[in-house]
Amino acid sequence: MRLHDRVILVTGAAKGLGRAMAEGMAAEGAAVMLADIDIAEAETVAAVIAQKGQRATAFNLDVSDGESVARVVAAIQSREGRIDVLVNNAGIAATKSFFDTSEAEWDRVMRINLKSVFHCCQAVLPAMTERRRGKVINVASVAAKVGGGLLGTTTYAASKAGMIGLSKGLAREFAPFGITVNTIAPGSITTPLTYQHMTPKQMAASVKRIPLGRRGTPEDMVGAAVFLASPESDFITGATIDVNGGILMD
Repeated sequence: MRLHDRVILVTGAAKGLGRAMAEGMAAEGAAVMLADIDIAEAETVAAVIAQKGQRATAFNLDVSDGESVARVVAAIQSREGRIDVLVNNAGIAATKSFFDTSEAEWDRVMRINLKSVFHCCQAVLPAMTERRRGKVINVASVAAKVGGGLLGTTTYAASKAGMIGLSKGLAREFAPFGITVNTIAPGSITTPLTYQHMTPKQMAASVKRIPLGRRGTPEDMVGAAVFLASPESDFITGATIDVNGGILMD
C-alpha cells in the first residue's frame, strides 16, 4: 500500500472532493483524520471507511477559527503521535459578481478558502519541521489560473490564486526541513456544491469547454492526491497539478 501507516489530516472531508480523497487515501493504508464543520457527515464517512477495515476518525473543525484548528491538530497529534500529511481542502464557492460582493462576503471567502490554509499550516508545520519530514497538499482551482468561470467568480478566483502563491512560498521556505508543499487545481468537478450553484443548462455548457468531453468526478482527484501524499512525490515541491480534463493546458 502506497500510504501504509501515514497519518493524514483532510479538511472539508465530509463531502465531495474531500471525502473522495480521504476514502482513496484510506484504501492505500493511511489513517485518515476527517475534519469538517459538519461533524455528523464526517462521522458517517468515518463509519463507511471503518466498515472496509480501514482507519478513519472524525473531528469537528471550523477552519476559519485558528483556535479550533489548533485544538484539533493537538488532539490528532496526541492520539496518533504525528501528522504526516496535511490536505487543505475545505472551502466555499462565491458566485456573485464583483460589484455585488460586499466586503463581508469577500472577507468570508478569504477567511475560509485562504486564511484557513494559514491556520492549518501554522498548526501542523512546527512538528513537521522538528521531524524534518512532512507533506502539505492544497486544493485550489483552475479558476485561480483563468480568472474564474461559470462557478468561479473574481472573489473565488482570487482566494484560490492566493492559495497557489502561498503554497509556493511555503514550499520554498520549508524545503530545507524536508517538507514538500504542492497544489492540486481541479477544473469542472461535479460535487454537491455544484448543484447548489449551477443550473443543468450551465453544467451542460461547461462540458462543451472540456476536451475530454465530460465533467470530472470527485474520484478523479484521488490519483493526484495519493501521489502527492506518497514517497513517489518526494522530489516534487511548489508544483501545481491540474486535474481539469484539458480545459487549461499550461
